[in-house]
Amino acid sequence: MVSPDDGSVMIPASGETAVKVTNLVKTFDNGSVTALDQVSITVPTGQLLVIIGLSGAGKSTLLRHLNGLHLPTEGSVEVLGQDVPALTRPELRHLRRDIGFVFQQFNIVGRVTCIENVLSGALGRIRGPRIGAMMYSKSLRVEAFEQLDRVGLADRAWQRTDTLSGGQQQRVAIARSLMQKPKLVLADEPVASLDPEISGQVMDLLVQCCIEDNITVICSLHQVELALGWTDRLIGLRDGKVVMDTPVDDSLNQDAVMEVYRELDPSGDKREEYAESINSPVL
Repeated sequence: MVSPDDGSVMIPASGETAVKVTNLVKTFDNGSVTALDQVSITVPTGQLLVIIGLSGAGKSTLLRHLNGLHLPTEGSVEVLGQDVPALTRPELRHLRRDIGFVFQQFNIVGRVTCIENVLSGALGRIRGPRIGAMMYSKSLRVEAFEQLDRVGLADRAWQRTDTLSGGQQQRVAIARSLMQKPKLVLADEPVASLDPEISGQVMDLLVQCCIEDNITVICSLHQVELALGWTDRLIGLRDGKVVMDTPVDDSLNQDAVMEVYRELDPSGDKREEYAESINSPVL
């Protein structure tokens, strides 16, 4: 397990690079609040990466730099070969077509059907707005149905999305993201509002689809044990700094889980509160 003191990180051997962040600093409130402090990470294409940390550690802020929702105060951000801060608005829109985003609160339109929500993921590939599923081409409707089938909701295609359970709504959100045909998927606490059993099912589904499509995944999570169950690599953030970067394999045991908690909260002041919030044993 690597816990760098200088902000550097361990880079697994790989071919192409999907994301490269170098010495990233982000401050708010005229520099009085530092959200990210000299963060440097490189993510190879096809990797499943989890970023983990306590609330306020900088996880969401980091993800929002990768699709241009935030601009760095200092440092550089390269995604899919593009210098994100240097992109014009049209260039950034073009890049975002290749970046799927799965949100904690699903961000779907509840009053329309599941298939309409999924079809909206294709808007970056077509011209003009669409109102209703039948305004999309037959080929796109077939594709959307296939994505719903992948997430186990083909039989709910014409059902209003707000009648589904939370776990089912997140499945629709995953299908919508896959409908983009993304090269990179960013998932910001995608199971934070779900119970542990459903959380595992949703994460398994996300991972399975992304492996099948060779998509790079960067996901922020609170649940250490859930992260260790499926990720290739775990990065820990604390107070905006990278404090841990380790590959994940079957050799990681309960002692390793305890070490993760210690890296995230070395004082132990928040460990009990953190464990309780994610229904995990206190470590």
